[in-house]
This record gives sequence, C-alpha cells and structure tokens, in this order.
Amino acid sequence: MRAHPGNAFLASATPAAGKTTFGLHVAHRMLTEGRVSRVAVIAPTTHICRQWALDAARYGIDLEPNRPNAAGPEPRDRHGVAVTYATLAAGPAGHRRRCAEAPTLLIADEPHHMGELAAWGRSTQQAFARARFRLLLSGTPFRSDNTPIPWVSYDDTGVSAADFAYGYTDALLDGVCRPVTFHTYGGDMEWMSDGRRRRADFEVALPAAEAARRLRTALDPEGDWIERVLRDAHAELSALRAGPHPDAGGLVVAIDKEHAERLADRLARVAGERPAIVTSDAPDASQRIQRFAAGDGSWLVSVLMVSEGVDVPRLRVGVYATTARTELFFRQVVGRFIRRTPTPREQMSHLFLPSDPALKRLAAQIEEERNHALAQLAEAEAVERGERTEAGEAFRALWSSARRDDEVLQTTQPGEALQLFAEAAPAPASPALAAFTTTEPETAHERRERLREERRALVSAIARRTGEAHRAINARVNREIGVRSVADSTVEQLERANALLERLASRP
Repeated sequence: MRAHPGNAFLASATPAAGKTTFGLHVAHRMLTEGRVSRVAVIAPTTHICRQWALDAARYGIDLEPNRPNAAGPEPRDRHGVAVTYATLAAGPAGHRRRCAEAPTLLIADEPHHMGELAAWGRSTQQAFARARFRLLLSGTPFRSDNTPIPWVSYDDTGVSAADFAYGYTDALLDGVCRPVTFHTYGGDMEWMSDGRRRRADFEVALPAAEAARRLRTALDPEGDWIERVLRDAHAELSALRAGPHPDAGGLVVAIDKEHAERLADRLARVAGERPAIVTSDAPDASQRIQRFAAGDGSWLVSVLMVSEGVDVPRLRVGVYATTARTELFFRQVVGRFIRRTPTPREQMSHLFLPSDPALKRLAAQIEEERNHALAQLAEAEAVERGERTEAGEAFRALWSSARRDDEVLQTTQPGEALQLFAEAAPAPASPALAAFTTTEPETAHERRERLREERRALVSAIARRTGEAHRAINARVNREIGVRSVADSTVEQLERANALLERLASRP
C-alpha cells in the first residue's frame, strides 16, 4: 500500500484475515507521520462502527462511533469518527466540511455497500472528495450489479481489480483462519401452496418458487427437519466444549425476528438452556453480542446482526437456518466461524445446512474469489428477489424429516486433504495482533458514554425535585462549563459538569 502510486487502495481479504488490524495500522502510521490528522471510518452497521472504535482505542486512536449528523463535526480532541453509510448519506455536507478542514484518511469497510444504493456511493464521494487517502477493505465478494463502486478500478470488460487480494485458501495455508466442514442434510418435505399439497426432497428439481417453499418447510421451527439438525449441531458443540475448547459457541442464523424466537424456543428444549437472541431492531443488540462474545454461553440465535463484520472468535458450530441464498450473504455467515483463537491447536468449525442445491453449490465454491462485475444480476440473487415477492401467495408447511447426507463437503481445493489444514498450528501472534487481544481499561469514547449516562441520570433527578425542564438544566450547566453542547464536551468537561450537577442534586 505504501508503494501504491494513487490515493485510493482496495484490499480484498477473506473474513478473519485481519482487515481491521491492517486498517488501524495504516491509520496509526499516517497519523504518526503527520500525513493525516483525522480518520473517518464508514461501516455497514452501528455495531461495526462501535467495534471499530473499540479496536482503534487499543492503538491510541480515539474515534467517536455513530456520531449523529445533528451533532455536527466531531470535536478536535478526537481523532475522527466511525459512522454508517446510511448516516453519511443522510448528511454528507458536515463530513465534507470537516474533510476540507483536516487532512483525512477514509477507511471504507465493506465498500460494496456503496454499490447497493447509488445514493450511498454519491454521498461518500461528495463527503470525501478531498480526502488525503482512501483505504477500501473488502471481506466478501462484490455484488454483481450495475452500480460501480467509488474509487474502485475497472477494466475494459467492467471487472474490478483489487490492489491486494488474500483469499480463504491463502489464509488456511498460512494458519490464519480455521477450516470449515459443511454438514448437509436432506430429507422429505411436504407443504401446501396455491391450494395443492406438494412433497419433495432436495434431490428433486423444482421451479424457483417451489424450491423456496421446500426450503422454508425444512426450516419450519415445528418440523422434524430442524429438530434433527439442531440436535446434531448441539451434540457437535457439546463435544467441543467437553474437550479442548470449553467456551466454544454456536450460532443459528434465522430468517426473521419471529423465526428467531421460535427457533430459540426449540433449541432451548434441545440444549437445556435458553440461547441468547440478537435482532437488528433490538436497542441493545451490540451489547448482547459483546456479552456473548466475552462470555461462555453455548448458543446465539440471530437474524442479520452477526452476518457481517461481527467478531465472535469462539464460534465453532453454526446452523444455517435462513432462506437467504446469495453468495455474498452465505460467505458473510461462513466468515463468522473461521477466526482463530489462541487455543486449541486444532480448530475445525462446523456449519450445518439444508441440502438445497443453491446452498450446496455455494458451500462447494466457498473459496472462489469473486470480483465485482458490472454485469447482470447473478442467478442466485435473482432467485432471492423472486422469493420475496410471494408474500401474498398461500403457503403452509405441513411436515418434514431429515437425513444426513453421506458426503460432507469440505472447504478444500480439489484433491487436497482436509488434514493439511486441520493440523496446521496457529500462526504466532504479531505485536499488532497482540494489542487486540489484551484486556484494556475503559476507552475514551466508552468513558464519554458513561459520563453522559451519569449526566442524564443527575439531570433527571434534579428535574423531578425542582420541576425545571431538562433542557434548561443542561443549558445552564453548559454555560457554566463553557461548552456548546453535551455532544461536544471533552471527558474533562463532562466530569466537571457532573460534579456541578452532583452538588445541585445534593442541595436540600
């Protein structure tokens, strides 16, 4: 990257290869050398933004996560921000002004999101047209749609080219990532659609709509298929936890919130304990993921929150219980299980999934790298869109049974022995990577968040006692401290404000 002649660099690397470490190492170098004075991270979700801020703090870089546009540019006592593509699209002007004021490094995490909505791409280009350098980090294959991604180079045929690529096979051979075994399950499914009773296993070729209904029948929380798969997956996880990996965790990826709740009920009966549930609309979704990642609970059930960029290294067993069949989503889910932990030495992960033909193809092709082609939609994505249009059609799952396939797909290249990867010793941790595994004290932005919560509690207590409006109390304290708003306050100013509020609250 340092030898790259341009001011934009695309690094395409498999999930769990260390893109965050790489990006923050670049940021640390550029800040230290004075090449930039500010860092802006753009990421897909608020949880990933917070994760970037936590990791950046271990490098001594203070990023404010998820700063709202209404709060204006971040105060100058911070090194920058980490915001979502959606937040940026809603208010690029403030980011454009801040970028013009201070030499900025832009880090775009999973930049294919700028191609999903043209407005997101245009907003990012507007906001960071004057950035000193733009680092694009991709961990999944690009979407095959017609929208070019900003700052990505395309050849005459419309195919993108990464400035550096590091695939899953490379990571396996280097001992960076875990290998994965796919356990595929067939069975018989029976369902009602359009007033007709239908029955088929996964070997029968069906029209796209009926294939989707067959898959939904298998994933019905009340069916025997999911019961068998959950039991086998839990047995695999129990064996790992009873052996060399006592805190190994499992993840079930569900279709939607209701499906997640029902699967959690079924899994609780199988496992004997209630699994944690995380959905994207939960206000404490990030905290739930962090608690699970830091704990030793067995199972987590999620919809979308754990599909992309979420770091839970102890995940060893997964159940793919969703109807999503795009290569992008499938690879994101697989990416949750391939991050190595310091121990044990052998770290095979296991993903249980239906023998749906589309999913089996994806499992067999998991190592293939895909460039972003400016061409028509891939077949799998077209089918996925078609499946979502059938909401008004009559469908009801009747019953299902499961049988494990004789052949277990393994993520190796043709002719390669799986043991080559399973017995590979983990690579020794680099000093940079060690910084991410060391327990650190409260970060600057966590401290600001805690102080703001304390301030809200103190203001509420004073308002209840005096009848004064919250806004009036806050305004009076801000004038006393000499700040424009709570959002602009430094840690020292927040501490002074809280001390003042504590004195006010203690008055008789």
